[in-house]
Amino acid sequence: MAADVLTNVKFVHEKKIIGKFFENIALDTGMITFGVEDTMKAMECGALECMLLYENIEINRYEIKNPVTGVTNVFLLNSKQEQDPKYFKDKETGVDLETVSCEQLADWLCLHYKQYGVQIEFITDKSPDGF
Repeated sequence: MAADVLTNVKFVHEKKIIGKFFENIALDTGMITFGVEDTMKAMECGALECMLLYENIEINRYEIKNPVTGVTNVFLLNSKQEQDPKYFKDKETGVDLETVSCEQLADWLCLHYKQYGVQIEFITDKSPDGF
């Protein structure tokens, strides 16, 4: 019986968070960033306070290492980008790059968000506001 009540509490919280998000957009405060790449850059430079994260985001975080140079790069790829060989082959030398790690971005964020001082708020598509 309490499941319905608890779900409603979650939706109310989600509605409040999304309302604040849209308020900042409407007021043009400059305090909002969109998209995976821009959001991750803001987080890495310490400019992100709160991240709204879609709980079923289909982005994987790859750490790719060049075995010749030893340089490791991070790529955030969707399923279509994962099929593109340009992320897994060095364009200058043609060397196959080594995948050091691959994990869902949401999982990686859940493990590392505290290192960046970020608060994560999960958003579902189960509510009208979240959708």
